[in-house]
Amino acid sequence: MQVSSMAKLCLCVCISMSVWLHVSLGLPPQHLGWLRLWKEGEGCRECNQHLCPPLPNNCPAGRVWDECGCCEQCANVEGQQCDPDGAQKFYGRCGEGLICQRKMPKRGHRAEPEPTCVCQDKNPVCGSDGWTYPNVCQMREAGSRHNITLGLIGTGPCHSAPRVLRGPRNLFNYTGNDIVFGCEVSAYPLPNLGWKKTGIENFLPGDDPHISVQARGGPQRYTVSTWLQIQGLHLSDAGVYSCISYNALGETSASAQLTVLRQVVKVMKGHAEEEQECSDHLEEGSADGQLASGDYPGFI
Repeated sequence: MQVSSMAKLCLCVCISMSVWLHVSLGLPPQHLGWLRLWKEGEGCRECNQHLCPPLPNNCPAGRVWDECGCCEQCANVEGQQCDPDGAQKFYGRCGEGLICQRKMPKRGHRAEPEPTCVCQDKNPVCGSDGWTYPNVCQMREAGSRHNITLGLIGTGPCHSAPRVLRGPRNLFNYTGNDIVFGCEVSAYPLPNLGWKKTGIENFLPGDDPHISVQARGGPQRYTVSTWLQIQGLHLSDAGVYSCISYNALGETSASAQLTVLRQVVKVMKGHAEEEQECSDHLEEGSADGQLASGDYPGFI
């Protein structure tokens, strides 16, 4: 009997610590399936809302009532696992405008995937902040996370000048090596993208055979990504490079610095030894220095 009482006490302490941790970190108490199953064994008792666990200030997908209709809980957001048929036995219920659906299993997979919350309206929308969102559910979530009220301007993308979602980062590397700058921009109409180096008027690559530029749509709708690759670095490649984007509504740019380090090879006692010396410091760009290729792992 004493062992059973101690086990219950330990379980209560674990539950209290888990709820406190979620609230103190500002996270919605999601994925507490084990807690819901434990409560289910006790069934619904007389509702006392003073005993309800506290909620964070913001629930990205809104709030829903628990299974007993007594306490409010943060609703599950898009892409989060959920309980079908409106049940709330384990994963919980989806928020406003979301439905619980099970995706079709991939070929070769026998096990069916867990159901997840899916936005009923799958069309992109324009928010009152001027940003285009994949759907109205994600617009609501963004408003909740930033603690602002976002209105719906209309269905479809916002007509806007380019905005840099991910700019190039400062890089440094050694002569003879390769680097890649990357840039991601959002705009509608879709923008034109190009690269320039400070002190050179024309867009790159020009007639330089060891510089190449590539662009493609994505990774999200109404975004364009571009890469600048320099193969076999020379000391003269050091400088500030800018990703320039423009459409009929405006133009924007983001810059980063490339520092090239001299790689010296000298022969000593019949063995080749390498020494590396830093080139002169040039004008700074817009981010921290990164060795090799920064955030973009390959030239696509």
